Amino acid sequence: MRRGHLTQRVRSLVPYIVRLGFAGALVAACQAPDEYFWGPDAGGGVVPPVAGRGGPVTGTGGSATGTGGLPPTGLGGTTGVAGSIGTAGTTGTGGSPAGTGGTTGAAGNVGPTGAGGSAAGRGGTTGNAGTTGTAGRGGTTGNAGTTGTAGGTGTVLFSDDFENETVDATNPAAPSGWSRSGGSSSDWHIATDGTKVLQQDVKLSTTVGIFAATGASGWSGAVSASARVKMIEAGSSNQVALLCVRYNDNSNRYCGALVPGGVQILTVVGGTAGGSNVFSVSGVTPGTFYDLRISVDASNALTVFLNGTQRGTYMPASMTSGTVAVGTASMTAAFDNVTVTRP
Repeated sequence: MRRGHLTQRVRSLVPYIVRLGFAGALVAACQAPDEYFWGPDAGGGVVPPVAGRGGPVTGTGGSATGTGGLPPTGLGGTTGVAGSIGTAGTTGTGGSPAGTGGTTGAAGNVGPTGAGGSAAGRGGTTGNAGTTGTAGRGGTTGNAGTTGTAGGTGTVLFSDDFENETVDATNPAAPSGWSRSGGSSSDWHIATDGTKVLQQDVKLSTTVGIFAATGASGWSGAVSASARVKMIEAGSSNQVALLCVRYNDNSNRYCGALVPGGVQILTVVGGTAGGSNVFSVSGVTPGTFYDLRISVDASNALTVFLNGTQRGTYMPASMTSGTVAVGTASMTAAFDNVTVTRP
């Protein structure tokens, strides 16, 4: 058999060989020594050559590719078909899995939170709102103050500011005539002290000297007498500058008195003297004009005011009427703006 026929035959067997895993044997058969081939050169007839022995089988399970046939390749033989790569051996089972990791220790229990201090004391209960107080009643409207030196408001019954008099005249004539009682005619005169005034600046005798508006008929009922009065010089005792709201004579009179340190109410009824204590007023001294007022009401009660402020009251023995007068005792003094009003 010729080499070409042999090769063809071998090729037709390859699938069977591969299927059996003997690819290496075929490769070896193709590379057998020349002695296995009988050709014309050997002088014999045509004899079918013996197939070359295949190489050993590839190691099971992943040994290296099977060793090819022994050299040298048979003369003239076709290069054997490469054996199929042996099926890779099964990968050996790995060692036991890595040891199981140690169980993570359970976290330690959190210690209990220490008990807090006692809760803060509860706030006190809000007190109920106080009841809104009833609005206070408005105060009673005060009595109208005296108008300047003219005394309280009301009907003017008499007024003399001495401006129509002659300076140094000893007996005022206007408006209704004045009459002196006690002392001498030279004790009183019209003087200038900012304005014209009736002034007694001669004697400090303790005897009461009076100048009364005897030309007026006199008034009964509730009336007020007011005047600006200034003490000039005080005597040794019982010093007074008098303003009388009711005057009949020296034995019957209702008078208010400006005295050092305050005011007083002095009365004489039927020759019997009476009167209040001194109502002290700070700062009352000689040398300053003060507004003096004395009032008698319908019940005969007397009230004295200084600089528009009520200072005290007194209830005298009854005397129903009289005129206005000014006077002194143990004192020199000046008088101006003498006025009588009825409420």
